[in-house]
Amino acid sequence: MAGKKKSSARKRPKRTLAIDIGGIGIKMVQIDAEGRALSDRVRRLTPQPGYPVPVMKMIRGMIDDQIAEMGAFDRVSVGFPGVVVRGRVCTAPNLSTERWRGFSLERAIAKYTGKPVRAVNDADLQGYGVIRGRGVELVLTLGTGLGTAMFSEGQLFPNLELGHHPFGNGKTYEQLVAAKELDRIGKSRWRKRVHRSLEQLEPILNYDLIHLGGGNTANLDKTKLPSKVRLFGNVKGMTGGIRLWDGC
Repeated sequence: MAGKKKSSARKRPKRTLAIDIGGIGIKMVQIDAEGRALSDRVRRLTPQPGYPVPVMKMIRGMIDDQIAEMGAFDRVSVGFPGVVVRGRVCTAPNLSTERWRGFSLERAIAKYTGKPVRAVNDADLQGYGVIRGRGVELVLTLGTGLGTAMFSEGQLFPNLELGHHPFGNGKTYEQLVAAKELDRIGKSRWRKRVHRSLEQLEPILNYDLIHLGGGNTANLDKTKLPSKVRLFGNVKGMTGGIRLWDGC
């Protein structure tokens, strides 16, 4: 009696849809199991005001476009600009905390996609994509505000909102290096503020390395950054969506 034929079809490696929700833009890309982007990153302007209903409508439309262009994905990783605990939003300072507080981001996206979803702070997500996993590593993102994450030997301290800590002149780090300050005071003065922030954080956190990302890094003079600073691009950061599923 002939034995059963083994299936020659290979199981497709898992695809992750990574979503980065920002105060200015919403980014999305599909990533393969090795952390490689399967297409160019898609970006749409965040609806203004950035309340849950219009933002989720925008995300649903982007997801539909992704499926039409790239086919199905297996799971979703979401970075959100605020504190996220067990998939539920606690703060959203650059969108609207009052409107977002208590919103179950994971549940809303899972209900629409029918896929498992994990949502975390956006800097935490990007940090997972760029850290080396050795020593103390700080991740800073210069965008609408200042996103921050910290890792020790690859272990995350979740929801570190260091950007809201007082820095000087009665203002926080975020208030001094936010996008609107760049527009108001110009590149030269803004760059000095960024450098002062990096210098101030070193004796406090004693970091081994800073990973610096976000759209406004384009306004920095790359040749004058401290030796402990490494720049990273947004797509590289979004590959952190893979790390959220380690062991799954």
